[in-house]
Amino acid sequence: MGKLNMTRRSFVKSVAASAAAAALVGSAAPITALAENENAATTESTVTRIRSCCRGCGKVECGVWVYVQDGKVIRSEGDPDCYLTMGNHCAKGQASIQAAYHPDRIKYPMKRTNPKGDDDPGWVRISWDEAYQTIADNILEITEKYGRESTFSWCGTGRQWCMQSDAGMALLLFGSPNIVAAYQVCKGPRHFSSRIDNMQAWSWSEVINHSTKFVQWATEQSQSNYDDAARTVVDVARCADAFISIDPRQTNLGRTAKYWLPIRPGTDSALALGWCHLILENDLCDYQFIKRWSNAPFIVVPDMDATGYTEAVLNGGYPYTYQTRLLTEADIDPEMVDWEIEGDGDPQRYLVYDQLNERWTYWQAHPEVGGAHWEGEDWQRPDISEAWDQDLSRLRDDESKKPGHIFDLSEFNPLIDPALHGEFEVKLKDGTTHTGRPVWDLWADYLEGFTPDVVADITGVDENLIVDSCLEWATRDDPRLPNSGINYGLAIEHHGNSTQNCRAIMAACAMVGAIDTPGGQRGATVGWTTQSGPTSMYPGSDFSPLPFSRFPMDIYHRIAGYEKFPMLYWYAVWADANTVMEYAHRDGNAPYEVHGGMIGSGDHMNMANASYNWEALNMLDFLFEANLWHSPTSGAADILLPVSHWTEMNATRIAQGAGGSFSLCVRAVDPPGEVKSDPLYFMELAPYFGVNSSGDPDDPYWLKKKEETGKDLDILALEHECFNYEMGGGCAPYESWEEFVQAYQEHGTWNMKEVFPTDWGVYRRYEYGQAYRKPPHQKPALLDINIPGFTTPTMKHEFWSTAIESHFPNGSDGPEILPGFHTEALPYYVEGIHSERRDPELYKEYPILCITGRRIPVYFHSEHRQLPWCRELWPVPRMEINPVTAKELGLEQGDWAWIESPWGKVRQTVDLYYGIRPNMINAEHQWWYPELAQADKGFQLSCINCIVDRTAQDKYNGSSTVRGYPVKVYKATPENSPFGNPVPCGNDGTEIIHDSSDPRLKLWVIGGEGINPDHFED
Repeated sequence: MGKLNMTRRSFVKSVAASAAAAALVGSAAPITALAENENAATTESTVTRIRSCCRGCGKVECGVWVYVQDGKVIRSEGDPDCYLTMGNHCAKGQASIQAAYHPDRIKYPMKRTNPKGDDDPGWVRISWDEAYQTIADNILEITEKYGRESTFSWCGTGRQWCMQSDAGMALLLFGSPNIVAAYQVCKGPRHFSSRIDNMQAWSWSEVINHSTKFVQWATEQSQSNYDDAARTVVDVARCADAFISIDPRQTNLGRTAKYWLPIRPGTDSALALGWCHLILENDLCDYQFIKRWSNAPFIVVPDMDATGYTEAVLNGGYPYTYQTRLLTEADIDPEMVDWEIEGDGDPQRYLVYDQLNERWTYWQAHPEVGGAHWEGEDWQRPDISEAWDQDLSRLRDDESKKPGHIFDLSEFNPLIDPALHGEFEVKLKDGTTHTGRPVWDLWADYLEGFTPDVVADITGVDENLIVDSCLEWATRDDPRLPNSGINYGLAIEHHGNSTQNCRAIMAACAMVGAIDTPGGQRGATVGWTTQSGPTSMYPGSDFSPLPFSRFPMDIYHRIAGYEKFPMLYWYAVWADANTVMEYAHRDGNAPYEVHGGMIGSGDHMNMANASYNWEALNMLDFLFEANLWHSPTSGAADILLPVSHWTEMNATRIAQGAGGSFSLCVRAVDPPGEVKSDPLYFMELAPYFGVNSSGDPDDPYWLKKKEETGKDLDILALEHECFNYEMGGGCAPYESWEEFVQAYQEHGTWNMKEVFPTDWGVYRRYEYGQAYRKPPHQKPALLDINIPGFTTPTMKHEFWSTAIESHFPNGSDGPEILPGFHTEALPYYVEGIHSERRDPELYKEYPILCITGRRIPVYFHSEHRQLPWCRELWPVPRMEINPVTAKELGLEQGDWAWIESPWGKVRQTVDLYYGIRPNMINAEHQWWYPELAQADKGFQLSCINCIVDRTAQDKYNGSSTVRGYPVKVYKATPENSPFGNPVPCGNDGTEIIHDSSDPRLKLWVIGGEGINPDHFED
């Protein structure tokens, strides 16, 4: 292999640059492509430059150039023509070459030969056929013995397709509803909540818009590249008239903010409700949006019986019955209104009181019965010429060429004025008379309790900061549009109240009208993968309708966690990770037992209590893992499957957030050994379960499998790297993958505003009839939607959630909005599960509040701990602590310290930082030590999730409380440490790598010898 063109010193410099918010990318001119410069070649071999998309982390779709020489990747650099990332290529991405050529990389299928629990699993190489057969035999045996729900698949983030193939495995191959995903604690709660309020994933704000006001809430994307490029976020924050940072700790980028609100962890919904109060009190509401496109004017009748209807839920496509106390035509005495009611009345006609004409009128929410419309309206899709172009003056030159088209909020026609306040007499079918009030009236009453002084007391933020920051954000610079939405991150999801935290923030955005507006809550990018049918990130892999036709509906009532979290059935995306692990412990109290499954990428460390999960994995009858190397999870596995690095496979890459980009990950080199991509092994495994997985029923491979198994084709899928356009597998206007790649090499990253000007290029798509989505089994072509509104049951933005009300009709945890009547349908605040105010006794013994999860420039969750460039820069986990608190505890910079909670203890090093409150620490997450020769790779030494309370979960979606809980911190000493060593050690006393000079790092460099005895060379 040719000499690497990046030295360790230049890598260190690049990391230093990426850690500086004002200088994420150097200002030097782009380096001339080696393939285009004969004098630049370091050997006589040809250097080829390939345009691709980095996956050194699991998030942003950073455009890159990959340089190949003698069949090996020798370097990668940012693509300056990618408008989303502008040539940014972070430390993780540049170091990821070391992952591809790591000496300890798994290159062949392997099986365990020693019992579980041994430090050495005794891995031996086997063939793919033996691996596939062993997996199928064991899973099918477990299924036959214990039932389909006794298995699971568990997938994390990172590799190109792991969330799609690994997640789909449970349903499509095992026949189990138990899909466990990191999604449950990573963006999933936001998407779950936005599905409740208006549209799935419209929690994403359009950062790239360069709005005049920029709110960054509980995230630090200049370090994490989380769903928006770090370079873009820095530019947006720097150029905004007001940058507002809401975070318990002062972030790197937050130091440049006009307003820093150092919120008490876990009180985010209180602050959001305080902003809602200020928006209402200062008359900053967008009442046209509120009256026309939200359910704020709908009438709540608290003392009537809830009624409803059945429809197909969005994600699942199977029937679900909604029940609500919102007044509908089906509830009332026909004499109450002046239109003729057919039959028993329509339960999807929601009544409002028109105060302009002093009569009742309605919103028709049933798209299949006359379409969605207000009474008397004949909605027609507006012509695109009626829209006006987005103001491009604040955008960068490379983004300014693609303006979006903005529709003004439409007027009522015929003209009405739905009442938002008041009490209205309602006569029901049974002749009884009741009092109803608009949702908005109840909402306004509740918000009266969140005055600035009250919110300041709850959150610990100065009252003036709360007022000034909110008013600057909510007061429009342009009367036609709100200034921006709110860009919020994972911490909102990790405090045990994730659903209501997210809903409160979305409520503030809706009140100012920042829903699908420039810079507002725009949602996930719409691109080719959604335009022509397929919804995954891989060419032609449209699996979305399959689970609901392949398996009977009753399987979803068996989803793990359904009893505790009934909305998991409604959401139909994940099984509760905690519950799956409980069922695997098999304590006799569960409705069924879990005996086997698969796991994708060290995932047990990210969900609730990692130690408890590890015990459960080791109790399974059978487990297999797919990974690039031995992770802490693989130590509990029976079979290991080697999978591809991002430079070794093809895939489409659509922006995960609202950046609007579409790129390709292009296979630059062949994988080593017998490595296969995630989708390829998944599709090849399918026939061993009697399920063929080719789009071509005459494919010789599958004909042979049909002969062997006697099974007919029953899954529409495409082979790895096949792009069969005629079969509907194409997700772009190219007939082959090769043509698509060639177009990408020439064009670079596509902007979906330009490609789909009447879809992604349109703002306020609920006005244009381009937001509503049908359930998967009846999904139309995207451009043919032509239905106004949203995908909620009311087809409105729901301040009053009918989905939550249907599941929690008594609202026992919610506020008492009327005497004797509680509701959880409105966003509300409650103290965190392990808040000091909620459990003061616990804090007497554990007096320090622990938050976790700050992003480290060289790591992505559990990845890269064995990459020498990364580990040299950041060899050990660091616990941020205020110097005042550290002095009180006798701790100094660099000391190893114990972090102990009622549920466990771990060690991390002390990192003194004034940007965090006294009596609070910020720990790093998902640490493990690949250098340790033991099955669990020492994750229990430092992984902070080993000390969380696994029972502390959000009541709606089950997300775990992994931040904001009590701990005590004390110095690690020889006297209180195993082996008499404050430095964490493996089971045999071997110290972890804790210094950049450790000679073991040399074993990991490209061409190094490696340290694992089970490594197999080609």
